[in-house]
This record gives sequence, C-alpha cells and structure tokens, in this order.
Amino acid sequence: MKTLIFTNSALYLNTALSIQEHCEVAGIVIPEELNYELLGTIAYAENRGIPLLKIAKSDLEQGGKVASWIQELQVEAVLVMTFPFIIPEHLLKSTEKGFFNVHFSKLPSYKGSAPLFWQMKNGAKETGLTIHRMTTNVDSGPMVFRQELQLYPGENYGLAKARLTALLGESMPQILERIKAEQYLYVGDEDIESSFHIPEINDLTINWDTHTATEIEHLVNAANPLYQGAITYIGGQQVRIFEVTSVTGEFDPAQVAPGTVFHIDPEHGPMVLTSDKSLLLLNVVGTMEGIFSGKKMCAIGLKVGDQFITLS
Repeated sequence: MKTLIFTNSALYLNTALSIQEHCEVAGIVIPEELNYELLGTIAYAENRGIPLLKIAKSDLEQGGKVASWIQELQVEAVLVMTFPFIIPEHLLKSTEKGFFNVHFSKLPSYKGSAPLFWQMKNGAKETGLTIHRMTTNVDSGPMVFRQELQLYPGENYGLAKARLTALLGESMPQILERIKAEQYLYVGDEDIESSFHIPEINDLTINWDTHTATEIEHLVNAANPLYQGAITYIGGQQVRIFEVTSVTGEFDPAQVAPGTVFHIDPEHGPMVLTSDKSLLLLNVVGTMEGIFSGKKMCAIGLKVGDQFITLS
C-alpha cells in the first residue's frame, strides 16, 4: 500500500522503520516553516531518497499542489502524524483508503491538539492511542485502532509520549493492515466525548491559593518538557518548575500562606506549602539563568519565608 506521511514532529522518524517494513512510503509532507524537530525527518528522507514536499497553509487551502502530488505518486492512503493545518475535504477524499490521524487519547475523549497534556494535567490514570479516518469534523471519523495505556504515578509528559510512540511502532503492522482492509472498530455510546484547547499561559501557571499539592504535581508533570515546566513567580521573576515530590509526615503550617518556602532540607532543597496544607519538594526548577536542582536554588539565595506567587 503506497502511503503518504503528513508530519510536523519527530513522530514519523521514531516509527519509520516499523512503517516502512509494512508499506511503501511514497513521500513525506511537512510545513514550509520548519522546526528543529523536523531536521531528523528531513535528513532521513534525503538519505533514503523519499520524496519530500514542503507546503504552506495556503497550499492546502488551494489544494492543487498537494492533490497533484498525491496523484503523481499514486498514493493509496495518508498517515497524519501531527500536522498544524486543517486538511480540506476535497483532499480527504483524494485517495482510495483515505487520510488517517494518529491521536494520543482514547477518542472520543480528549479531542484537540494537546490531548496528552490535558489527560496528565487532569490526573487521568490512563491515556490511549487512536488511529481514525479523518473527516471534516476534527478528531472524529471511523477508527481502525484504539488501545489504552496506563499512566505511571509521577510520569511526565515526555516519558508518556515516548511510551505511546513505542506502542504506535509496535502496533503499526496491525494499523496498516486494518487501513488496507478497511476494517473499522465499533465504539459504544458509553464513551464520553470531550474536547480541549491548546494550553495557554493560565493553563500552565500554578495558582498557589487554589491548587492542591496533587494538582500542582499533575501540572508540573504535564508541562515537562514540551511546555518548559509549570509557571510560577518569585521576586518578580518567572520560574519554571520541572519536577516535584510530595512530602510525607506531620507538621504545623500555622498561618503560613500557600506558596511560601516552609522548610529547606540541606540535602534536597526547598519545601513549599500548598493550598491544602501539604508540602511539595521542588526537585528541578528553571530560571532565566538556567535549570537547577532545588538544592542549588537554595545555595544561590532561596530561603525559608520566600514566597512564590501567582500573577493573574
């Protein structure tokens, strides 16, 4: 089956061997405005003689350039592995088998362009991998593959994405066979549909007055590394928090305000009070000067009584 790849990330590169073992990759379509994550994909395509087409958003809207390429390469199916532009209906109908989207959730739950972030931020116990035929309704259409993946306690976005990518690679023979045979899954009405927007600054920012220790830990893990950590502020400076650990044991918070550095462990670093009167150990943080351990943050000036705040 001659397959065209649409991608804007390293997802194709990380699964390329599995894909090419089970279908013929006719070409790769990428956005004209490049990002560093695509450099490996470009080098891979050039080294293996895979045709590469760079397009702008207007090329998709007009359609002629892409449609001609699909016809010239005699493409039977298209695999979309992250792409920033809406694909118009006439292109979705331009191949025999259709366009198939890779989505990191168990659709119809968590539709949208950042499903893994929202699942982790919301404290979901599991995520999933869904491959579905694309329609004009975003993240809808008949599915050829759907499988859940349990999330580990304390797992961050990067680790979860890596495991989902591995699952995609392992499942590619089955996925491609189902696309070729047009074998679609039945999904019952018990599945809850939900949709989420692209994370904005407020979504990435810790609110010390309202967020519990668990909620902060979920946000920190969801924001690491793609969103450069959870956002907070101290002394007028933005700080990014990349890793925290809940602190066990009894203590008296008295009248200390949430966000305050309550205690400093000389071996590990600062412990910050949360809205639910719990303590979080800041393991890894980032500032304009660099990324540091919590222990080093204390060594360069962070002290008991300092307060992290939320700028609204």
